[in-house]
Amino acid sequence: MSAAPLDCIRSYFGELRPETMDRLDQHYSPDVEFRDPINHGHGLDDLRLIFEDLFKQLSDVRIDVTSASGNAETGFLRWTMNYRFRGKARTLEGVSQFTFGSDGKVARQEDFWDAAFGVYAEFPLVGATLRGLRKVVRVAGG
Repeated sequence: MSAAPLDCIRSYFGELRPETMDRLDQHYSPDVEFRDPINHGHGLDDLRLIFEDLFKQLSDVRIDVTSASGNAETGFLRWTMNYRFRGKARTLEGVSQFTFGSDGKVARQEDFWDAAFGVYAEFPLVGATLRGLRKVVRVAGG
């Protein structure tokens, strides 16, 4: 990789679509470890399955990176994912932490986002329960 690893993955995040998944191996190590609030996988095959499922479940997915910080060994991207689910436009904010191998490829990625309100709240009974709990435990804000 000619550019800094964080710059490369930042650029790829903005391009991530079903038609760009054939370039996963250009950015991720063969034995990459991936973790988010729902999934945990090892290797490119697992990562591909996780991303393919994302694109099956959601439509019009677009990831906008809003900030980046890091160096050649590790980095963070703050992002907003815009998508459609059940016909409605949705937004999910999150942060990804990366560890880069000596080849500059992602060796480990851990995504942090609120699964309770980003995913589970989409289901009627669960969503109503979560909204009720939020009201009960909220200290301030609307």
